[in-house]
Amino acid sequence: MTTRVEIINDFLAINVKPGATIQDVVEASGSALPFGCRDGQCGTCVVEIVQGMEFLSAKNEKEFKVLKEVCAGTCSENARLACQMKIDKPNGVVRIKY
Repeated sequence: MTTRVEIINDFLAINVKPGATIQDVVEASGSALPFGCRDGQCGTCVVEIVQGMEFLSAKNEKEFKVLKEVCAGTCSENARLACQMKIDKPNGVVRIKY
């Protein structure tokens, strides 16, 4: 059972199993979504979840902290760090834009 992850900016879609990180998806699909530190500290990989938040892992403490600093109130509630989130549930669609 998989979840379809669509990266809108790159016109890419890939089916992935729960437990995969969005970073894994980006690397496997050839997306141009940028990553800096890859550890949830720099904020380079801020994305907006257009659809499917319910299929992703919850925000962790590090992600809340970095989004607060990087966005300074300018990001939507659907902003996430691509390096920190994982596909949490199967049988859905997650649409991302960066």
